[in-house]
Amino acid sequence: MKKWMFVLFISMLVIAGCGQSNEETESNNGEVPAAIEANLDIPETADKDEEVTLSVTVTQGEEAVEDADEVKFEIWKEGQKEDSEVINSTHDADGRYIAAKTFSEDGVYLVQSHVTARSMHTMPQKQIIVGDAEEQEHHDHGDEADADGHDHGHSDSVAITLEAPDKLQANKAANLKATILHEEKALEGAMVRLEIVNNKDEHQVAWVDMEEENAGDYETSHTFKASGKYKVVVHVENEEGLHEHIEKELTVE
Repeated sequence: MKKWMFVLFISMLVIAGCGQSNEETESNNGEVPAAIEANLDIPETADKDEEVTLSVTVTQGEEAVEDADEVKFEIWKEGQKEDSEVINSTHDADGRYIAAKTFSEDGVYLVQSHVTARSMHTMPQKQIIVGDAEEQEHHDHGDEADADGHDHGHSDSVAITLEAPDKLQANKAANLKATILHEEKALEGAMVRLEIVNNKDEHQVAWVDMEEENAGDYETSHTFKASGKYKVVVHVENEEGLHEHIEKELTVE
């Protein structure tokens, strides 16, 4: 009798375990969370010694993000990012995070918000002209395509190159490679992640970590689940506070 009860008890444990496993599988196979978006709002111009408000509103889908892990503003004078200043924000309301800044010198400045929330990161950037300074041509981490179709992005001393196969096919693994240079030398030991967004549905976002295969060369494999155009953002960070990114559009057949 005791043996029969023991077997029944073990059988119930197995059934319960299978049920829990199925629940976990269903949870893991749920919809991909929507990407966070950050709307940076700063004045286009300001007077020297005038206090201005820096603001960024963070949303996910139609929801205001009130629980961001970190929101900071990085500020530097045109061409002098190595001397940038970072200011912490305070949470206001409705997903809005703010900080105050007073510019003590005339000049063209760049303001970049670093937003980390819900395991995602985004860093929009805008320009502000202070005093009598004239606007200068600059690239907001822009993309530059070379003759062989690779995309290059740079900010001051950092250069990022993303390479992908000429032909990408849906449901077929593709090798992606990012080469990172800092002051014209291979950047080693960085954290490099790809943010892959389906242009047809920006809620379909995949985050993929890259592994350093050689000095400054980071690689990964990714399978695009559907044909169409994708925005791929290469995010690069290291322990010294470096944080840069570039964007590239890929077409999947």
